[in-house]
Formats: sequence, C-alpha cells, structure tokens
Amino acid sequence: MIHLSRKRNTNAPSIRVSPELTITPVTAVGDEQPALRWLGVWIDRKLSFKRHVAERSTKALKVARHIKGLAGVRFGPPAASLRKAVVTCVQSSLLYGSEVWYGGRRKPSASHGYNRNRLVSTRLGPLIEKTNKVMVLAARGVLPAWRTAPTASVLRDAGLPSGSTALEHARIRFALRLRTLDAAHPLVRRLETPILPWQRATKLRCADTLIPYAPRPVLAQPHFSPGCRTDPTEGSTKEAAAEQFNTWWSQLSDNTITVFSDGSEQYKDGAKLVGYGYAIYRGQSLVRTGSGAINSISHVFDAEAIGALKGLQCALEILRPLDEHIWMCIDSTSVIWCMRANASNTSQWAFLECHALIDQFKVGIRWSPGHMGIEGNETADELADAGANEGRMDDDRSAEPTISGIGTTARALADAATSDWWSRCLTGLSASYRKWGLGYSIAEPPELRLPRTLLHRLLAARTAHGDFAQYHRRFGHTDAELNCLCGYAKTPEHLVFCEISQRKFHAWPAKPERPPSRPKEGRRYMSAILAHPKLFEDFLTVTQYFAINARAQQTRDLTSPGGPQQSYGLPRQNRHSLTAV
Repeated sequence: MIHLSRKRNTNAPSIRVSPELTITPVTAVGDEQPALRWLGVWIDRKLSFKRHVAERSTKALKVARHIKGLAGVRFGPPAASLRKAVVTCVQSSLLYGSEVWYGGRRKPSASHGYNRNRLVSTRLGPLIEKTNKVMVLAARGVLPAWRTAPTASVLRDAGLPSGSTALEHARIRFALRLRTLDAAHPLVRRLETPILPWQRATKLRCADTLIPYAPRPVLAQPHFSPGCRTDPTEGSTKEAAAEQFNTWWSQLSDNTITVFSDGSEQYKDGAKLVGYGYAIYRGQSLVRTGSGAINSISHVFDAEAIGALKGLQCALEILRPLDEHIWMCIDSTSVIWCMRANASNTSQWAFLECHALIDQFKVGIRWSPGHMGIEGNETADELADAGANEGRMDDDRSAEPTISGIGTTARALADAATSDWWSRCLTGLSASYRKWGLGYSIAEPPELRLPRTLLHRLLAARTAHGDFAQYHRRFGHTDAELNCLCGYAKTPEHLVFCEISQRKFHAWPAKPERPPSRPKEGRRYMSAILAHPKLFEDFLTVTQYFAINARAQQTRDLTSPGGPQQSYGLPRQNRHSLTAV
C-alpha cells in the first residue's frame, strides 16, 4: 500500500481494516525512494517514477557492462551479434514501462487563464539522461572503437538509438497500439470518455493524438474457404500463369461473370493519391466498370481490397437467374490470401463483407497476373489510375484512413525523431567526420559484419580517433609512432596515398582510372570503399597496409634497445592530407 500525494511531507499512516488486519505503507532501505511495485512498474508517492527509472537503468546497466566486457578492439564476438544482444536484452529492459512515465518533452499546462493548454516542460531531463547513459555504454560495447570516440558517432555507427530517441520511438509505438486496440479495451474506454473543461490531457490522450484515427479491427471468427491453404500462384511463373488464365477466360460462357479489380498508389505534385478500379465481364463482353479514390492515408493493398469489394457488389446488382458463377480475378496474391482465409487488420471491414458475399453466392477467386496483357486486368489498372487522379470518394468507410496507412505515419514520425536528433548532434561532430556525409538510421549497419579488427580500422578512418599522428599529438602520446613506414605522417586517408598501397593498385577493388594523387581523388575513393564494407575489406587484404606497418613496428621494437623511436626514417611532409584542404 502507498499513499499518493504531491505534498512534501512524508506522512504515511497505516490503514486499520479490522482489529486483526492493519495495512502498513511500503518502506525503503537507506536513501531509496519508497515505491510500490505493480506489474513491473515502481509507483512512488508523487508519481515521479524516479525509482522505476533507477531500477530499470540499474538492471540494463549490468547487462550493458557485461556485453562491454565480452569484446575489445581485437577480440570478441562479431559486432552484429553484440548489437542484437543490446536490442534484445538492454534496450527492452531499459524501456519497460516507459509508456507510463514518458509522455514527451512537453505537456499541456495545468494552469488556468491565458496559459490554458500551453505546452510546458515535463522536467524529465534527468530520467532521460539515465537511459541515454545506458544506451551509450551498450553501444560502446558493440563497437571496437576507442573510448575517446564521440558519443553521437558511436550510436550512429552501432545503429542504436540514443536514450531520448528510444523513448520517443516507444511512445510512437504505444500510440499506434492505442489506435489498433479492440473497442472493448479498458484504455479505449478511457480515451472515449469526454474530457472536462478544467482537465488537461493525460499522457494517454497526448499519445493518442500522435496518430490519425482509423477503424479499429474487430474480433472475428476464423474464415475458411476452398483454397484457403493453397498458394494462389500454384508455383507458376507470371508468364505461364497469364497464358493459362487467357486460355481459361476465353472459354467462359455468357452465363459466367468475371470481376477484375486493381488498385493504384501514386504521387502527383507531392500529394499522395490512392484509388481503385474494377471491370465486370459477362463472358468476354464488358458490361460494367467503376472507379474511385480512397483516403490518402492508406496503401495500394487497401485499394485492392476495397476495389474487389466494390466490384463484387456491382456484379451482384446485375446478377441474373441464369448466371452460373462469379469469378473474382485479382492480381495481388496478398489480397487473395485474405479473401480466402482470415482478414487482415487493415481494411478488415472490406474483407469481412467479401467473406459474407463469397459464402452466400457462388463466388470463386482466381489469380490474374498483373501487367501481362490480360484484357480485364489492364482495363481495371487504367480505371484505378483514373480513380486515384479524380479523387472522388464514396461516403463510406473507404474515405477513412487504414491501419496500414497510420502505420506508415508512425514510421514517418519515428524517422523524423531520429533525423532531428542526428541533425542536432551532427553540428557538434568534427569536420573530419562530417565530410563523409553519413546518414543515420536505427538498423544494423552492414559494416558490423566485418571482423572486429577491420571494423576498428574503418571506424577509425571515419572518426579520426585511431593510430594517427594528429590524434597522438592531441592527447600527448609521446611514445606513439607518428609516421608510416614510408615516412609520411599517419592520417586517416594516407592508406590510399601510401606507396605500400599504390604498389598493389592493379588489384584494388573498384579502382579508379589512376592512383589517387590529389586530396579530392583520395576523398572520392575513400568514400567509396568506406560506404561498402566488402570493398574496404578487399582493399586491406590486397594492400596489406596495416599488416606491413605492424610487422615493421614489431621488428623495430625488437631491434631497438632504446625502446620506441619516433620514426623509421626522416619525417616527410604529407602532401596528400585531406585535413589541409
């Protein structure tokens, strides 16, 4: 039991239920904040959730430290495997229950008057910073990068989000989940309760406003029909299936109706247009056509489903007693699967109405490969394009957004949050890192598949935090070797100008017309091989640049009684340094 109060005093009286039963409030040991644990969420007296974030951060931090101890620069599991461990174990544990306490950086003001509904700070900065520290430590455990590497570059190169970005993504996922809950869910009832004039929006309502409305899916009975477990293509290629379809269709009698439907998704002047079209044939004669548009917050899959329903409804209107059969000819195998079996959540209402009509009438479903010269399919495709361009929508549920459409909106919001964070951090990175023009996405970068030693070389070339002359001078490493075996200073781009590498120019992967001799040429080739990790690996394998320098370093250390010296020969001015441009 815990008392919820915003007062500063810590008065927490016990509750006496009966002479035999007295409920005492929860207590804490030492400096811990008293909190009640319920469903894995620690609820404190003021609902600040500081105890909850501290508990989750501590648990995730232990795992992050363990992962960091598993690998170094030269040893350890592949970086891609460690990244999966971070996503599975660290990030999921850290973000557990974040929907309860994280409602964004801003919230509606609780004051009245002209400040009503004004956005104010949620004061969650310290809690967000705790989550960020855990994610940064986990990212450093993934990469074979030196500890001085910038935080933003470490997160970017590991393909992991920062703490603030991860929390924002979790909030967007929660908002999408709210939009797809069943109508009888307790959270839906709370959202549908009218808000009073003196009340402010809660975290739940604020999250709900992030995503547009879409019809909620309903709990429907499983649907089974003939062919529901059969591949619509039956293992045939589009060419063979189109030939078989044309042969079958040319033999149909005038008592058979075929309904061809198609969808269209296109962009015009920056606006998204989605529409459907259908063509109805009796035998081989065209008897009815139709087209229309649906809400732009949708996809071609939804247009295919709605177009199939509209075409079937129109075919039933012209159905005659002598008609023997109705065939729905659809070019989308995904739509056919949902027509024959269970409906998808997106455009579920269209599939459920089709199920009822298919079961009631003699309706068959057949795959008609698209863009293969099938007459009915080509006609429906043209009608779908025309319907999307006209923009005429029916006054029914086809004018509402779909679940697949709001899913795209959620992904766009998540991408925007990621891009905003990266644009803010990019200005704080060095010019040597910004010159590569790298983007940022929360996905596994392909270079994480490289061996850790090669991955370290790639990351060092990007960040300039490695065995380079300028780096050693910056941090005062007096015992470091500043020059390459050829006599020039070590720089991130020197490996393409060094005579050790240029001796093997004939075997360079994706080599230019001539060996790089100018900074611009070297930058262009370095960007090419750094963007494709396999090319970078092949380049180092062919040139043996680092291996030759390492062997020379070992030989020098063994033969020199005085210890490490500054250079193998006289220092030479590096004419090819990109940093001098």
